Amino acid sequence: MTSNPDQRKWRKLAVYESFEQIALGSILFILSVITVFATLATVVQLVGDFKLDDFFLEKSAFQDAFGSILTILILLEFNHSIYVALKRKSGAIQVRAVILIAVLVITRKLMLLNFAVTSFQTLLGFGGLLLVLGTLYWLITNADRAPEMSALPRDKSNVGIGV
Repeated sequence: MTSNPDQRKWRKLAVYESFEQIALGSILFILSVITVFATLATVVQLVGDFKLDDFFLEKSAFQDAFGSILTILILLEFNHSIYVALKRKSGAIQVRAVILIAVLVITRKLMLLNFAVTSFQTLLGFGGLLLVLGTLYWLITNADRAPEMSALPRDKSNVGIGV
């Protein structure tokens, strides 16, 4: 008894989806371990910084603390996007989440940057990159909302009125 080609395609697709779910689950576990480790390391670092009294108020100590906290937030966002992909079985790569994580990474880099020694071209590059990523995020978000907006009933009483 031979199976038809469509059944074989579905079986292969099911095998790949299972593989993808296992891979995503493994990545979720690994990122969770890294997030716990980074959180503990940040707590230890902050406790040590608080013991420094007035030195903690210096710029470099603040930058280190915020850099560590932003690293944890980036890990959490990355972990959450993988969790959502697992839960919804929607595929491994969610473009909006990747762009958001990229914006967070660049923001972290800018917060830790020493502006006194950074060239103007580097700052322009970061600014341009953030502008492009922000625009791309906005376009993707609006494209996702477009089907929702077209499904809403329109009020035809305002047709022809230039508001």
